[in-house]
Amino acid sequence: MKTYIPYLLLALLAGCSSSDNDEPGNTNTQDQQQSPSNDDSSSDTPSGDTPSGDGTDNSSDNTGSGDGNTDSGDNGSDDSGDQNEPDDSRGAYFPREVMASSPFGDSSNEVERGFGSRPAVEYGPAVPTYLWSTQRIGRILNGTVPLLDVFRVQSFYRNSTNASCFGPQVAYTGHPDATNPASASGTLPGGDLGLWLESDTDGNACAVAQTNALLSGLRDQSRMSLMTLASMVSAALDSGMSLPADGSSIDVTGEMNAKGVTGVTFSTAAITRAGSEWQYTISLTYTVSGTDYDISLSMAHTPGADLLNYSGHLTYQVEGEQGVSGLEFPGGNCAQNERTRAGSLAYERAGDNMSLQARVATLCGHGNSGMFNSDNQVDVNNKYHSVDNPDGWSENFSIFGANFDLTTLAGQYAYVWQAGVNDSNSRIFNIGFNSPSLDNGEAHFGYGTKIEDTDGLIQGFICNWAGPGNDHSMQAFSQRQFFQYDAATATYDGSGSKANIEYAPTASCSYDGTGSFVFDIDASGVLGDIALEDASLAFSQDLWAPTDPSKTVAESITDRGLSVPTVPYTWPVDE
Repeated sequence: MKTYIPYLLLALLAGCSSSDNDEPGNTNTQDQQQSPSNDDSSSDTPSGDTPSGDGTDNSSDNTGSGDGNTDSGDNGSDDSGDQNEPDDSRGAYFPREVMASSPFGDSSNEVERGFGSRPAVEYGPAVPTYLWSTQRIGRILNGTVPLLDVFRVQSFYRNSTNASCFGPQVAYTGHPDATNPASASGTLPGGDLGLWLESDTDGNACAVAQTNALLSGLRDQSRMSLMTLASMVSAALDSGMSLPADGSSIDVTGEMNAKGVTGVTFSTAAITRAGSEWQYTISLTYTVSGTDYDISLSMAHTPGADLLNYSGHLTYQVEGEQGVSGLEFPGGNCAQNERTRAGSLAYERAGDNMSLQARVATLCGHGNSGMFNSDNQVDVNNKYHSVDNPDGWSENFSIFGANFDLTTLAGQYAYVWQAGVNDSNSRIFNIGFNSPSLDNGEAHFGYGTKIEDTDGLIQGFICNWAGPGNDHSMQAFSQRQFFQYDAATATYDGSGSKANIEYAPTASCSYDGTGSFVFDIDASGVLGDIALEDASLAFSQDLWAPTDPSKTVAESITDRGLSVPTVPYTWPVDE
């Protein structure tokens, strides 16, 4: 799938540097921190990239990297051979180039998921998901595609999952940190172990699969929100209505209900103009087995001097319920079955540069208040407490930051998430490429401060998060995986000396071989099925660590060329 790379240039934190002295400007090597005897590098010349399956909120729905809970699609009614490209003039009051997705994704994933055939555009046979999706938003905006063909309410309920190689459940016996025999044996829960296996089930490096996995839910939620809001413009203009003048509004509720979306009733659909700002508001009810669930969408868009400059923010609220298939937002902190997903997406475009900040969280109950801060971002400080704040966020708060070139998608990306409101730390995933060709790159996974204090940078690593005698003191490590495209298998290889990800799930990150400790190194579900799973063998960690002991993990990562994107409204640490 190399044909679209000149347009993608993905460049999640492009230009990573690496050397033993952590000085900037050096190229990352696959065997950094590996002895020559362990170097299994090959002479294959990388010639492309293939995205992995999509599929993380660190919740109990860890079902691998595929697209479980997928949308049913739009029947492919509009893309192939369609010469009616979006009317640019409508971009004066609605953003046509905004959504959030993994830059690894391409349109072949969407075709497989039933979202229509690939558009006949200049990018080649595989179009990056971001560009493919924004084109479709533009087609809905200008009326080329009817909402009925693309509206899938399930998109609002899409839960991200972990790739199967990331944080699997791991059985153990004879744990050295156990303080009593009763806790010495058990199973570590899913989602807590980071990059555990080198490759995902599709053959891609785990870092590649997990990037798609982290962003799968946000991708569907943001795209469907923008598609639905864009359809109000075409509904108004196609029915002969004029868009509102300054200080006025138009009501298109009837026009939206006339679209005939099954199971959904629009109670509000309005476009308002207030000075230079365009405001779009939708409230709809989704009925399941006689029970109504409310979904609300709102966007404020401010055009700039021309179509290439604008800013705004999108917010959405989605009611769900545990125990109702397809409407569940997992997590164990909220005592109620009724839950609400809150999402926000702030955007700023300046020429070809796009800056995004997206936040998503699960709140306890319905009819929540205080879910957004004064910048209309999901509020990290609106934390659930069973007595003091029973409708605050309780599960799975995530922040996605991106700053990139719209013509290539080259730029900087970071993803931070916290599984539960009471967790001591957030988890952080950053990934970068060494060159615009995307032939190879490097990923880091680690831990940071609580999400309300995050600056998007990894601060260290925790080896025993949930095992007996667990210790959340961060150590000066991260998991690092170099990945390189293998043309023979059409996947990114991250195996052997390319990976610094191994550790024992103990407080020390290692095991000395003097006890009875055995853990499921290969995540097979069977202890002792490989030679390394032997209590008499020592197991030493092989995590990445700064080579300059005077520098922190965060400083050393930035020295390597990875940086946190500048986002609208800043990261929480500066709020």
